[in-house]
Amino acid sequence: MTFVIHNLKYTAKKINLLNKNYFHLKWLTSRSYNVLFFGSDNIALKSFQKVNEFRKKEKIIKRLDLVVTVNALKKGSEIEKYAQEEKIRTVPWPLVNVNKGEYDLGLIVAFGHLIKDDVLEKFPLGMVNVHPSLLPRWRGAAPIIHTLLHGDKVTGVSLMKIKANVFDVGEIIEQRKVAVPKDIKLPELTDQLSEIGADMLVNCLRSLPTSLEKALPQRNEGVTYAKKINKNISRVSWSDMSAKEVYNLYRAIYGIYPLTTTFRDKPMKLFNAFLQDMEEMAQYHVPKGTLEYCDKNNALRVVCKDRRYIYFKSLRILGKKEISAIDFYNGYIKNVPIDKRKYVVC
Repeated sequence: MTFVIHNLKYTAKKINLLNKNYFHLKWLTSRSYNVLFFGSDNIALKSFQKVNEFRKKEKIIKRLDLVVTVNALKKGSEIEKYAQEEKIRTVPWPLVNVNKGEYDLGLIVAFGHLIKDDVLEKFPLGMVNVHPSLLPRWRGAAPIIHTLLHGDKVTGVSLMKIKANVFDVGEIIEQRKVAVPKDIKLPELTDQLSEIGADMLVNCLRSLPTSLEKALPQRNEGVTYAKKINKNISRVSWSDMSAKEVYNLYRAIYGIYPLTTTFRDKPMKLFNAFLQDMEEMAQYHVPKGTLEYCDKNNALRVVCKDRRYIYFKSLRILGKKEISAIDFYNGYIKNVPIDKRKYVVC
């Protein structure tokens, strides 16, 4: 009889432990979270929209608010307009009036401000950042631009936990690789990576907090930095850059700055670039930077450092409107004797 009672006690303890585990698991999988989203431009908009749609379809996110900066308020950014349409509350940056624990988790996409200890400590589950590169490659402000600028054939998206007081060094939650097509330009690659990043963010939210617990430190090898660019990057140095490098620059800054050079002491902008036959090379007596009209392609072409050509379908000289290559030929080249056609851009 005593033996049976002993077993009953053991069974009761086991059942009690299982019940505790069950309720603990239920809390992990069914609890809803308060989430604060940090994002200030159109790259962040895709993620914000998908997170909001996820909030409406599933019950994991109880509250979703948006952090807005002073600049975003002045410009009336698309992400803020979307928040207004969806009746989502906006919170001004810096987070002066946000209390510790008011939100469980912070989400960051293209925010551009350093997260310090006092901000990170407000979020019990921490903060998650979507970064459009395969970290630790291209830490910094302009990862997609540098991916194209350096001719990377593979890129991707990293979902990482924020580490206070430093950019892009947090633990990796998930990474996805993406092949980079040879002719893709900045807007198209940005859209593609933004879509992938948004899906990764939703997947992370769906499996909270387990997704955060599985994060791993970044590698120490292969660290590179994607510093912020300015318009000076658009000026082409024909003597120092190969045709491929010029084309990569064109793809990297497309939609931000056009390539620039100088023609007859006047600034000139170059548009609609392409590469043709990389085996075709200029003769050695032709100076680097020489501009010619190519009848076969109906384009202007310029000799680069490797003596190969890059082509342009249109251009604009300072003070003039944009014109096609054939119009440039008719206006600046056609009536000049062949032996005097020595146009060098610099």
